[in-house]
Amino acid sequence: MPLVLIVDDENFNLQLIGEVLDRSGYQVMPARSGRQAVARAQLRRPDVVLLDLSMPEMDGMETCRRLRALPGLSDLPVLFVTAVNDRASLISAFAAGAVDYITKPFMVEELLARIKTHVELKLARDRLRGMVRDREDVIDIVAHDLKNPLTCVLFAAHSLARAALDSREADNVSEILGCTEEALQYIQRFLARGAAQERLRQFGYEMFSLRGMAIEAARLMRAAAEAAGVTIRVHGEATAWGDPRVARNVILNLLSNALRHSPSGEEVTIVTGASSRSGFSQCAVMDRGPGVAPEFESKLFQRGVEKSVDPQQSTSRYTSGIGLAIARHDVTQMGGHLRYEPRADGGSIFQFDLPQHAPLA
Repeated sequence: MPLVLIVDDENFNLQLIGEVLDRSGYQVMPARSGRQAVARAQLRRPDVVLLDLSMPEMDGMETCRRLRALPGLSDLPVLFVTAVNDRASLISAFAAGAVDYITKPFMVEELLARIKTHVELKLARDRLRGMVRDREDVIDIVAHDLKNPLTCVLFAAHSLARAALDSREADNVSEILGCTEEALQYIQRFLARGAAQERLRQFGYEMFSLRGMAIEAARLMRAAAEAAGVTIRVHGEATAWGDPRVARNVILNLLSNALRHSPSGEEVTIVTGASSRSGFSQCAVMDRGPGVAPEFESKLFQRGVEKSVDPQQSTSRYTSGIGLAIARHDVTQMGGHLRYEPRADGGSIFQFDLPQHAPLA
């Protein structure tokens, strides 16, 4: 049953509104002053507040600010109930954190309708936050539990590395070792993640060869390219400032998408070089796939949104967008920018810029 905090210095108003809400199935928590309202909200969190604008000692605006400053109540819906209806007062009320207002004298039907709307909105937000927390908990559990099988893979790969292997087999085992170790490091960083600044400190900034990372990404995707009948070419030369592993993972993400959407017999090209932005290097991954429909370009880097990549074939789609969203986030964290543009004569170009030098201290 939703809890409504009613704040008014007039006993008559408290009793009248309280009886109306009680008959309509709400719990009522009355307060005769702003200070009493703040104290009671600390003990029981209300779902919505009906607040008189004009009160002695602490007026409605100050009460609203203090209520919303309480832990867990920053988005508490506050509705002012007031006889004041001049523009300046209402603007000040909304600036203080109010979400709505009801003028006196009020109609009972209007009062109940507005309360119902804001209670439902708050409960919906609360449910959404709970779902997000549950999802994050599941992700943490999955990431944690992935460590065990990956550790087994790592031990098995180390055993294989000690055996007599031909050059191709040795290369494959080396790739298994490298990718598994990196996956374990990523999971460890993920589980240890904290505030945004802490995540920034997890990036290992240094000067590196952008071309070198592109060549390594192409090598790691060699088997996938062969299976798709696609050739990968790397051109150009550039150095950049950032985390080379993160940059390589961004290229891997873009390369994986390019291979997924490239027809057999085509070529995916990775070009590194100077960017049109002064002081930046650029890496572009270009394919001859179906491209991205113009109406979906603005959604490419959003999480949880499917993006059609072919204006004529609605069945050809990017997936949830998590990979591209993470890639853009990582590039942005390194001081760069990731973007998309259609390729002349068909296809896609995903390109990102990174600083050429370390920032000045």
